[in-house]
Amino acid sequence: MRKILVVFGTRPEAIKLAPVIKALKDEKSFETIICSTGQHREMLKQVTNLFDIQIDDDLDIMKPNQSLYDITANSLLQMDLVLEKYKPDVVVVQGDTTTAFVSALAAFYKKIKVAHVEAGLRSYDLMHPYPEEANRRFISVISNFNFAPTIESKQNLLKEGFADETVYVTGNTVVDSLIEIKTKLQQKELVKKLEADTYARFGSNFFEKEFVLMTLHRREKFGEEMKDLLYTIKELAEKYSNLNFVYPTHLNPNVAKPVNEILSSIKNIYLTDPMDYLSFLFLMSKCRLIMSDSGGVQEECFVFSRPIIVMRSVTERNEAIDAGYAFLTGSDKEKIFFNFSNIDTKLSGGFNFFPAINPFGDGKASEKIAEILKRELN
Repeated sequence: MRKILVVFGTRPEAIKLAPVIKALKDEKSFETIICSTGQHREMLKQVTNLFDIQIDDDLDIMKPNQSLYDITANSLLQMDLVLEKYKPDVVVVQGDTTTAFVSALAAFYKKIKVAHVEAGLRSYDLMHPYPEEANRRFISVISNFNFAPTIESKQNLLKEGFADETVYVTGNTVVDSLIEIKTKLQQKELVKKLEADTYARFGSNFFEKEFVLMTLHRREKFGEEMKDLLYTIKELAEKYSNLNFVYPTHLNPNVAKPVNEILSSIKNIYLTDPMDYLSFLFLMSKCRLIMSDSGGVQEECFVFSRPIIVMRSVTERNEAIDAGYAFLTGSDKEKIFFNFSNIDTKLSGGFNFFPAINPFGDGKASEKIAEILKRELN
């Protein structure tokens, strides 16, 4: 029986690996072991509970105010112990976090095969997003199985010289997860609870006005660029007083401090602590449009048919731009205002931003990944 070790540490990783874990566990020829790096413990718990994931080992690397150096060094040392303990045939990592890269590197050092879920995403700018663009390129170099979510991702890898037989187009596993969650959000009792939680958080008349859902937290924006963006959002909220703006704010002081200083006094901006994933998706399903610098949100919003302003200078998810529901603005105030006005006007006219099939897959990516590993490891 082949041993597969799946490693994750952040909420987005867990969301995208949850259906992969299920597919691997359903395959009786595998022994599937789940390892958490312990990075975002509370946020991670929301997802493991939601998808009923049982963690077998925890690196427990989270420390207050740790740097990328700390995360890298501590993860590498702890992964050495985990790999010695379980001796897996394959280590599965997802995306582009530092712990995903380090886990892949640790496996490589022990000559263990690496499977990379969501391989081949590229912005081709090492500082945007930072350090994720470098991390995912590092992982590609040492991966034996590159599970690319789209044809474009595969082409990126082929252009970089990776062998065609190591690259598999599967679709993005987040679609698998979201299809399951969307079904849950149709359950009346759950909807009642989520509505009650929303009223408790924002007030009993919250849904009387349409709202814009925002996220803004990228490391490369810290400092003056973050402040400039927040002043743009402030002006936008003041101009569009008919709308509310909901901003779950990252707890990092590089984000939280300027957000509170610049936005807390604006009546139609609702600042709140980070939300659990189900509550966030519930708001996504109800909002008018989204403004974000998140990579994952660019994928998630398709499932709920919500257009998005992408406040990044480059994106590794050009499929969303090409599909016509995502609009790249960077931190440019004029571009943000123009695209916001354009989207708002089109929505009022009944324009459909989502006529095409989902560019990120059909919800069967995880099954394909399990099938490929079964075939290739036999």
